Amino acid sequence: MAEAHLVTLLTDFGTSSPYVAAMKGVILRACATAQIVDLCHHVPAHDVLAGAFILGQAAPYFPPETLHVVVVDPGVGTDRAILAGRFGGQTFCFPDNGVITLIAEAMPLEEIACVQEAAGIAASQEPAGSALPAAAPQGVSPTFHGRDIFAPLAGRLLNGQPIGELGPPPQTYKLLEIPRPRQVGEGIVGQVIFVDGFGNLVSNIPAGLIDERGLQAEDAEVYCGATPVGRIRLTYGSVPVGRPLAVANSMGLVEIAVNQGRACEAFSAGVGAQVRLAVARAAP
Repeated sequence: MAEAHLVTLLTDFGTSSPYVAAMKGVILRACATAQIVDLCHHVPAHDVLAGAFILGQAAPYFPPETLHVVVVDPGVGTDRAILAGRFGGQTFCFPDNGVITLIAEAMPLEEIACVQEAAGIAASQEPAGSALPAAAPQGVSPTFHGRDIFAPLAGRLLNGQPIGELGPPPQTYKLLEIPRPRQVGEGIVGQVIFVDGFGNLVSNIPAGLIDERGLQAEDAEVYCGATPVGRIRLTYGSVPVGRPLAVANSMGLVEIAVNQGRACEAFSAGVGAQVRLAVARAAP
């Protein structure tokens, strides 16, 4: 049996257009044994921070030697670099726009290369005698590097090409300035950094910060902006349906939610909205 090669795709393409399927087709032409996993294709359009967050939360759970192809790339066609790197035993292909930030923080860098002659990758990856459909554009489209550069690059890596052969290591690569929570008086002030598919407001405040201050979770009163949310609860079902609450979520972050509702709508809040934890002074 041929060896399976695990590869994930993370894009902001959505699933109502042919873009994801075209990338999969190119990967499978290059490596028929590829096992392709859709990490996410509903990253908000052009939202590099959201892409970095989703990648950082999902990729570490994959087995060693997984290849992750990341195409959240609002700078497609410009002079932004294309990088291939190995972090913590996994390989990542990504545009140099900061989407790798949370992976770089959580997983040790082992090797990285700036892909040279990227425009020539597509043609050189095609098997001898094969031909793309007549309707396909010739060469590399400056608006679809996912199909014409990233997917063929993935094929090369799946077929065993070392990262070091793709080009020299970059002198540096871009990392986002992820907002960090800060202590203000007796409280902690942070902000929403991600809104998930349920409309939950995920903050940048690690729930562990509460413990570090010698408090119990129920000692913290949570606010979204100036609006009180309540104490931190254990589960969404700890309050009646339709009521807001705060939880320490599965990522270890303080999250504002509405039981079976959408907190982003209830609080008219999104990424960047202030989240504040204050020491509760009275019993609930």
